[in-house]
Amino acid sequence: MKILIADDEKMMRTGMEKEVKKVLPDANIFLAESGPEALKVFSENDISLAFLDVEMPGMSGLEVAENLRKMRPDVNIVMTTAYPNYAVDAYKLHIGGYLMKPVDADDIREELNNLIYPMEGEGDRKRLKLTCFGDFRAEYGGEPLRFSRSKSREILAYLTARNGNSVSRKELCDVLWEDEERESKQSYIRVLLMDLKKTLKDIDCESVLINENNEYSLKVDEVDCDYYEFLKGDPDAIRAYSGKFMSQYSWGEEYIWDIEERL
Repeated sequence: MKILIADDEKMMRTGMEKEVKKVLPDANIFLAESGPEALKVFSENDISLAFLDVEMPGMSGLEVAENLRKMRPDVNIVMTTAYPNYAVDAYKLHIGGYLMKPVDADDIREELNNLIYPMEGEGDRKRLKLTCFGDFRAEYGGEPLRFSRSKSREILAYLTARNGNSVSRKELCDVLWEDEERESKQSYIRVLLMDLKKTLKDIDCESVLINENNEYSLKVDEVDCDYYEFLKGDPDAIRAYSGKFMSQYSWGEEYIWDIEERL
């Protein structure tokens, strides 16, 4: 979940950030010290919730809220202020909440329970979806992931097939290229891994990729995957298997024997 906090006073911004983190520890929080900066941050990120200080020089929080609503009508907005007389103006804009400073975690928690538009709960949060049966596909929020390089997608596919087990860079080279190309690709594999990291970061899923001691793996409990559900014995996943596993990659055939042994 991405949250915007806009306040021209640094102490108020950082204090608000601290209190929000108590309620939503996994939130990705963006800070802005002015109205124009808040609009820029909002336009560049998929913000779900905005906390806006009413009184900011140049452009007030109410003006920012009005602009945010024009950009995306379903955004949740909570105004923060030390002056209760702004409440009427805030509610005229159909803003989801109104908090008096100083704001604490209990205040935030109460407002989250009364927002106009439903927020994604922990259980409803978008997850990376990886499909292994048939061709390999990676999707987020119903949309396919966009990779700058096709080999970056193949790395994600291979890490998925490894089911949480760590893989070295050398092993990735061995899998992705023929014998005569492997040595020359040692440095290029770093570029591909950086591209994979960026792709995952763009959808707020960078935590899915684990990098420890120059070895890589996936957090299997943070993705939805038909192969993983198959291994757990899920009937729907078993029925979904039709004899093909990541069929665009020749190394995928190595997994078919084990899969069919489980049927």
